[in-house]
Amino acid sequence: MKNQTLLLIVMLISFSVNAQTFAVKKINTETITKYLNKPVFNDEYNKYVKQAYSVTVPSNMQKNTSSDYTSYIQDALNKNDVVLLPNTVMEINDKGLNLNSNQVLLFQPNSKLVLIPSAKKGYNMLNIENVNNIKIFYANLEGDRVNHLGSDGEWGFGIGIKGSDSIKIYSPYIKNTWGDGIYLGQSGNKPSTNIYIANAVIDNVRRNGISIISAKNIDILNSYIANTNGNIPESGIDIEPNNIADDLDTVNIKNLTTFNNKWAGILLVFEQYKSSQKKTVSINIDGHTDSYSKYGIAFHGFKNDTTASNLDGLINLKNTRYDNNKDKFFFYKSNLSNLNLNTTDSTLKTKFNNFKLK
Repeated sequence: MKNQTLLLIVMLISFSVNAQTFAVKKINTETITKYLNKPVFNDEYNKYVKQAYSVTVPSNMQKNTSSDYTSYIQDALNKNDVVLLPNTVMEINDKGLNLNSNQVLLFQPNSKLVLIPSAKKGYNMLNIENVNNIKIFYANLEGDRVNHLGSDGEWGFGIGIKGSDSIKIYSPYIKNTWGDGIYLGQSGNKPSTNIYIANAVIDNVRRNGISIISAKNIDILNSYIANTNGNIPESGIDIEPNNIADDLDTVNIKNLTTFNNKWAGILLVFEQYKSSQKKTVSINIDGHTDSYSKYGIAFHGFKNDTTASNLDGLINLKNTRYDNNKDKFFFYKSNLSNLNLNTTDSTLKTKFNNFKLK
């Protein structure tokens, strides 16, 4: 009887460990400040502050953090090229803010945009669509995932960039969005091009930290993405085209740290590229550190198809460090076609080649 009781206890402990759900790991203030590293951009920021229009709102609103600032900020954006936000917490509604071409948006040390709880399946707190030549300094955005009014959808974004060119985003801090922290995609078959994102910190967003859907000449530098969870794919950066018209051309990710994301630090999915049309990709990842995500990096080619051969191109992957993962690398049972991987990790190289077209 004692042996049976002991066996039951062991089984219950084992079940409890295996059934544990994802848990957010709090990011301390020192880590956030370190990765944002705003002083690197302060010279350029201060240059723009001198010429900026300061958004003004009625004095009674400044004392009431539950007021809706959307229309006041949007009016300033529509009338001025360089806009400085008030140095306070401001709520905006799910219409979000639309940026215009040739615009600079500046956040002050205490500036913060918080989304009023929404029932919408999708939103862009900052919407950048079919525009060019935009700079955003020190965006501080908090979505509504905690108090969202519905359960549907996965497209509530902190910053949505579609079909736009020459966009620079410096030291954004984004958390608690209903979908992605940042989304990079196309508009009218036009990819987003020449996008620069530096020193981003993205925490506890619901779908992906950054989704790269259709983009050319993209630089994501010195960034930190943590605690992505809630709606698949639940990865730090997800590189995943929606269809054959989407482009992944010269996507550069350098010095990325991912931490405690529910699925992968970086996920690459090419399923929607399966076609009779040849598709070439170019992805460069230099310096990726992950800890506590389920997988450091994961690859997904063409599932249930061992013959499709239209995918070509090169993924460069170097200077990686993966710790405290279930596995460093994960491969879906799929065909990676003629895609090539350049890496010094012989184990990864062998695994990758086993999924290539034979």
